Amino acid sequence: STPAPASVDLARTWTAPADLPTQGRLLRVTIPATRSHFVARQALLYLPPAALTADPPALPVDVLLSGQSRGAGPEDVQTGGAIEQTMDALATVDRGLAPIVVVPDQLGPRSANPMCVDGALGNSRTYLTEDVPAWVTSHLRVQTAASAWTIGGFSQGGTCAIQLGAGDPSRFGNLIDVSGEDGPTLGSETKTVDEGFAGNRAAWAAAQPAALLRAGAPFRDSNAFFAAGALDTTYGPVMPVMAERARAAGMHVATWVVPGGRHSWVTARAALAAGLDWLQPRVGLGVPAA
Repeated sequence: STPAPASVDLARTWTAPADLPTQGRLLRVTIPATRSHFVARQALLYLPPAALTADPPALPVDVLLSGQSRGAGPEDVQTGGAIEQTMDALATVDRGLAPIVVVPDQLGPRSANPMCVDGALGNSRTYLTEDVPAWVTSHLRVQTAASAWTIGGFSQGGTCAIQLGAGDPSRFGNLIDVSGEDGPTLGSETKTVDEGFAGNRAAWAAAQPAALLRAGAPFRDSNAFFAAGALDTTYGPVMPVMAERARAAGMHVATWVVPGGRHSWVTARAALAAGLDWLQPRVGLGVPAA
């Protein structure tokens, strides 16, 4: 088989075949934690129509994450986030083209909050930045360039998105942060440092998105979409602050305040769809709006 290209502008080069399905397919897959040894539940995998053809093109990849609450996990991105319907809609507009979506479990079986770092609560970061991409690139026909990879999520998943988008831009060239926090937290600063970072305050400070953005600047090739609900009094105020930090660090930034939106999957569903739509031309799948 030919090696997957780093990136390709399918919007201009792809011709849909006669056997193009009208809908994508949602599967459940096990992504082994080979390097991280992180204990994770099954992931969701969405294959767009183009990926289901006899000779599929190498597609971009979206890694999307749930929020963190009692019982939360990958399934929420479908049941609450309607990701299958969103991606099918994007593919319908763009001749069957949409990214392959992977929704890994960044929380673990007890829906805990390992905060997308490597630490006492599990090596969640290595699972997301190494194990998940290794499985994706070895099992699916995908593009490998950072410009073709997006990390996104809602609430705690949104926090993870800015952490990893700022902390690992050579892996994730795009990010979608919906209603994320100011930084990884277990509630109080003391509890977070003690339990999540084994008492290492310097490690905690270095893991904050603001610090990661400063350390990695300038981000000349990163695209970032930030959104929050207009009525989300807890995480809503964080959004413009984080967006401005990302912009100051050189990222190409778009923002959206969801009218009437609260901190809920209703808001997240709309915001993820908007962010993914904004990224279509930026990952070479859609023709930019005039």
